Amino acid sequence: DAEMADALGEACRVIAENDHLQLVVLTATGAVFSIDEENETAERPGMGSDTPRKPGAPAQVAGLAVPVLVALNGDATGSGLELALAGDLRVCVPSARFGFTGLARGVLPQDGGTQRLPRLVGPAWARDMLLTGRMVDANEALSIGLVNRVTEQPGGLAAAVAELTAHITEGSPIGARYAKEAVGKGMDLTLDQGLRLEADLNVILHSTSDRAEGIKSFLEKRDPEFTGS
Repeated sequence: DAEMADALGEACRVIAENDHLQLVVLTATGAVFSIDEENETAERPGMGSDTPRKPGAPAQVAGLAVPVLVALNGDATGSGLELALAGDLRVCVPSARFGFTGLARGVLPQDGGTQRLPRLVGPAWARDMLLTGRMVDANEALSIGLVNRVTEQPGGLAAAVAELTAHITEGSPIGARYAKEAVGKGMDLTLDQGLRLEADLNVILHSTSDRAEGIKSFLEKRDPEFTGS
């Protein structure tokens, strides 16, 4: 709803101002992540008018420089799935299901669903989900690349998030941000352009304190102490 979207937007603004964060985890409480049965049929701000829409919560989440891990504690449909697609990694419980069911009521995703979904699972699977409106279960979501992990049991979501968080935060915060930027921007570039972007980001990374600390800690046979600078 609008209140939640505003709260997410404010959270994103706070997160964007903190250069030392290594990871953001986005999840929900209760038995579902976010289902959109009512809002898929309701008009959203700017719908049906020439007034430019303000960036929605998915756009603000996707625009964060820091990696975003989405922990899906249950079903995600409609705008809830659009929000999940805006993250960089997704882990879900075995009972979770995903889908865009609005087309049956003449409603098309308008917060990035038609664009982020094919970039994630490919155009064929995106058309399948959008045109049929069917719900995809956790195992199928894993097989098509919609999620990165499915927990072993419903209570294992926290453990899966903790494991991924530990792996990600072992590395350099600034390196993780550049890796996210390279992949994200590279998707819209030719291979040659993407390789130049990768090279440019490496040049910048090599001049950072984290890069120097990484080399020093390796030579001294100790864990690095990254600062994100």
